[in-house]
Amino acid sequence: MTDAVGRKLELGMEGLRIAALGPLRAWRGERQLDTGPAQQRAVLTSLTLRRGQVASADELVQDVWGSDAPASAHVAVRNHVSRLRTALESESAAPRTLVSVAGGYALHLPDGALDVSRAERLYSRAQAARSQGELEPAVHILAEAEALWAGTPLTGVPGPYAQRQRDRLMEYRLLLVEARLTVELQLGGHARVVGELLALADEHPLREGLRALEMLALYRCGRQADALAVYTTARRHLAAELGVDPGPELVGLHQRILEADPTLAPPPGAAAGSPAPGPAAGSDRPTWVPPAQAPPDVPDFTGRQEESRRLRDALSGAARTDATAPVISVIHGMGGVGKTALAVHAAHAVREQFPDGQLYADLRGTGRERANPYEVQELFLRSMGVLAGNVPSGREARTALYRSRMAGRRLLLLLDNAADTEQVSPLLPGTAGSAALITSRTALMCLPATTRTALEPFSEPEALALLERMAGGERCRQEQETARDLVRACGLLPLAVRVVGARLVARPRWTLTTLAERLSDRSQRLGELEAGSLAVESVFHLGYSTLDDTEARAFRLLAIPEVPDLSPAAAAAVLQCGRREAEALLDALAHHGLLEPGEPGRYRYHDLLRLFARHRTLDTDPDAARQAALSRVARYYLTGTSSAMRAERPYSQLPDAADPDGMPGAAAFADARHAQEWVLHELPAMLAVAGQILHHPYRPVSAEDTHTLSSLLALLMPFTDFCLPWDAIHQLSPALLRAADHHGARLATLFSCITAAVACARLGHHKEAAVLAARAHEQLDAADRVLAPRAVYTMGVVADARPDGLDEAIGHYRSAHALACENGEPGMAAQCSVSLARAQLALDRPHQALEAARDALAHCPPGTNPVGTALARRVLGDALMGLDRYDEAVTEYRTALGVCRAHGLHAQRAHTLLSLASALAAVGRPEQAGTCAAEGGAALVQLGDPTGEERARAVMDRLAVAGPSDPQEQHTAVGGEH
Repeated sequence: MTDAVGRKLELGMEGLRIAALGPLRAWRGERQLDTGPAQQRAVLTSLTLRRGQVASADELVQDVWGSDAPASAHVAVRNHVSRLRTALESESAAPRTLVSVAGGYALHLPDGALDVSRAERLYSRAQAARSQGELEPAVHILAEAEALWAGTPLTGVPGPYAQRQRDRLMEYRLLLVEARLTVELQLGGHARVVGELLALADEHPLREGLRALEMLALYRCGRQADALAVYTTARRHLAAELGVDPGPELVGLHQRILEADPTLAPPPGAAAGSPAPGPAAGSDRPTWVPPAQAPPDVPDFTGRQEESRRLRDALSGAARTDATAPVISVIHGMGGVGKTALAVHAAHAVREQFPDGQLYADLRGTGRERANPYEVQELFLRSMGVLAGNVPSGREARTALYRSRMAGRRLLLLLDNAADTEQVSPLLPGTAGSAALITSRTALMCLPATTRTALEPFSEPEALALLERMAGGERCRQEQETARDLVRACGLLPLAVRVVGARLVARPRWTLTTLAERLSDRSQRLGELEAGSLAVESVFHLGYSTLDDTEARAFRLLAIPEVPDLSPAAAAAVLQCGRREAEALLDALAHHGLLEPGEPGRYRYHDLLRLFARHRTLDTDPDAARQAALSRVARYYLTGTSSAMRAERPYSQLPDAADPDGMPGAAAFADARHAQEWVLHELPAMLAVAGQILHHPYRPVSAEDTHTLSSLLALLMPFTDFCLPWDAIHQLSPALLRAADHHGARLATLFSCITAAVACARLGHHKEAAVLAARAHEQLDAADRVLAPRAVYTMGVVADARPDGLDEAIGHYRSAHALACENGEPGMAAQCSVSLARAQLALDRPHQALEAARDALAHCPPGTNPVGTALARRVLGDALMGLDRYDEAVTEYRTALGVCRAHGLHAQRAHTLLSLASALAAVGRPEQAGTCAAEGGAALVQLGDPTGEERARAVMDRLAVAGPSDPQEQHTAVGGEH
């Protein structure tokens, strides 16, 4: 940043400014703000000088009162923060400057808004100028830094923290003064500064650096005796006050003065008593000193072996003789994932490949004050030996000089924390031989990158390895499972694991279990993931603070449904907007590194980012708005499931009974396969949202949500091609039934009883299942033509699950079949006949089973009901097996397989393959039988169907011991599946 720009920031800034180098003051524009009484100013001092880091309430109490804090100190801190927020924020209702973070507070100031930061930046610029031999500019810069002091720092601010900072800042001013006076002497200005040095040395008699400068200035002014007297005085003070002798520097200077060392003479051209001119532009100082600006490598860098290798290979390619363009490598990923650590590690690994040096800049892409790339160009040019006066002011001319200066050299640029392509492009090298290594939260897709590394959180072994390196291998091995719990609680995020490791290092008496227990409370987890300057929540807040209001609202609300991932359609339901708008918002959040793109068209939160977003929504959004968002996504899943069932079973009347109103913009499915895939993909999310609504600790379930969820679970029941998680459904049922009873919702009660009864039957809770099925039947009235056969059919399913209930089940299936035929529902009639056939087979009545299977097939005209057709063909094959008509059974099973393949009925296909295996063995084709059984078993493993896997193992065991002459064994395997 140029001096003119710095003065413009200092004097004309419209935003917030704070001065600590004197009385503590604050301004917005030209208006000075009221910072309140002394203790309030002490709180402001503590927050300001932490430079955006979080201060807990306990730390603020300690800073202001020390060990004498009164009982009301925490209340006083909250009141002081509240009043400061009113004074400092432009909109105190939506604070963005003084924010609450994880039980503490942080003050986020724009770049250049704090005079201490400006002084530090000016000192760094002066040091850079000195290193390049630009002494006169260095003097002016140091003088500008000194001018920022307006008296004793933090005058009138009480408390131990303010006193420590006051001492530090007074020491820092002396450092600046010594640096300026040193450069003045290098320029030959001994006569100009000798008086100032005499006064300063008397004020600080024990400061040997000032004494040395005083002696040199006096000697160059021809006052050799006075210079030697200064040494005597300094030695006397040091002995009296500290009991020590002068250091080597002062002793050596004293000896050189005694010997009239010619190297102590003023620089050429500087007459005694007059300042010497600065160095000419054509001086013999080096024009190129290879810069080495990369930050130090992380000593305990862990993991990332493959990513490191790929980066090293890519960057090393810049040195290839056939290279025609610079190498551009981008590392992108969410905040805290370790992008900078990987980039620095890779940069050090290839430093020998870039003999002309390494340039580094933090582009501050996630902050409010992003680095200006043309100001970074100026810093890089000066690092490459260009004098400040020779840097063009125009962007085009400066870029041309920048590229020209880099041409023909082999430099590595490390550009950290880039915001976008526009910020990076002016900094890229223009010719082959050099390379740029860029980190960003976005992939910078418009940048012509050579390689891109999408950095994900650690694998579990990598996270454990870092924890062991920090906390100690023996310590972690003693509590191996707890160590795993710790890194999982960190979401395997490298920054979070590093914080946990740092906390364990700082507390050697803590066990891993102690910290794991503190992290187990999800509401407090982010607050626990903080150690010194490392804070996960602060890193997340940087990205969040750059969002506009619409993006911030989307980030908060989309975290409310605790689902594995989100599609644009589901996001549109949550946000109550159009699908295209939702997709644009999802892309924007992914661009900011606050969402992770998952499978094509889907997005997910990292666990810790979801926690951060949920904290923000609890602080910002009303409870009603959060509940409405959850209700909308539940309604979306209901409508999607009813649309899927209409596509898969167009003959069924159940969707109209469960979801008569539908929903605008509901998912439309081209065919049954796509409908089934959608339900299968969204099933975990549906059950998760249902659990959120039903198991909320204090919010009652609304009538609307009761209807939505009871209808949704009822519509899932017919999707028999899936392995439904009956445990999860069973856990949801009691709360859903209580809500239905509370609201007096008869249909919701009926649906809930049917769902709960089937789940109980599947889990072996036979008495509970019978009570629920009977209660569902009791809820029926004369208008329930669609639900009546289903309620009766449920009674059959419940009886069928009992070993002694098959005859009772047959009666219910026949009654349900009659009701379905009355109602004109052939698909439901076919389902009843399939179940009837299976019950007859279980009772070893193959003739009756064959009759029922043929009836099921008759209710499935070709092309109208693929699920029913496949089931009917398979149970028909089972009946033929029971009648020893094996060749006919093989034919039916093959026909069923054709239907399954054509319509994507994956689970049905797997079970049919097992049945076909038994039939093939019965007709003397053991090899084909083994192939079918293996294929079916593998498919069931992939589908996650444990019951199916058990059946597959039984079939394969029988195939291994039974030959083709033992058909009865083969029939048992087929008839055993209900």
